[in-house]
Amino acid sequence: MASTPGILTHWPWEPLGNFKYVIVAPWTLHSIYSFFIKGDERALFYFSTFPLMLWRMLHSQIWISFSRYRTAKGNNLIVDRSLEFEQVDRERTWDDQILFHGILSYMLTWTIEGLQSMPFWRADGMVLVFLLHVGPVEFLYYWFHRALHHHFLYSRYHSHHHSSIVTEPITSVIHPFAEHIAYFLLFSIALLTVTFAGMNSLATTTAYLTYIDFMNNMGHCNFEVVPKWAFTIFPPLKYLMYTPSFHSLHHTQFRTNYSLFMPLYDYIYGTMDKSA
Repeated sequence: MASTPGILTHWPWEPLGNFKYVIVAPWTLHSIYSFFIKGDERALFYFSTFPLMLWRMLHSQIWISFSRYRTAKGNNLIVDRSLEFEQVDRERTWDDQILFHGILSYMLTWTIEGLQSMPFWRADGMVLVFLLHVGPVEFLYYWFHRALHHHFLYSRYHSHHHSSIVTEPITSVIHPFAEHIAYFLLFSIALLTVTFAGMNSLATTTAYLTYIDFMNNMGHCNFEVVPKWAFTIFPPLKYLMYTPSFHSLHHTQFRTNYSLFMPLYDYIYGTMDKSA
């Protein structure tokens, strides 16, 4: 919980506890009916939302298991401290953001016509999503993240995320509901642009969401994942890919290393931690 919780801190389905998954049941059943019973081929993306949610949960669970195994071994930890029970309890709602994205995906499918006739694969859409991520998404996130560290927003929202000094993969998605609304709008820039341009595909959407989950989970591990020789072989990689060590400094120093996944903007605006 943030030190001074602001509006929209709590998730709407928080009172449901472990029964929160029922909120996607009507959408899931209707998508199955539309695709398999009615035979509506336009419902492919609508139906695929549920398998994509399951994949994202499985992907995150793999990272959780791997991270806690490495943490239990206690070798080569970045912050040489163990997880506290309070943190484990606070982060048990890590899948709320997947439910949130799933519900919005179901709703947008029947609102945006381009999503109803989405093909399985388009190479140009994949390239455009990457370019949009490197440009506006990373840039806007950098400045939004810096704004979140202003006292007003930090005390009401972002301090909840920074309650975890020793990070683990799911720490990456532990934010108040209001922050997740902002993040959804931010990441939607790339996907909605290619959709309105008629270039989106099921493969592009899946790859982009998997990329976001992978980088989020990897960057919040409390041990290094990326080998040093990768940066030696390809030096520009340091501008394009952060590491757990890089992001751990943000959780311990607070005023440096604001970038999302690409440290490029920390280099440009002089917020790179000197020990990174």
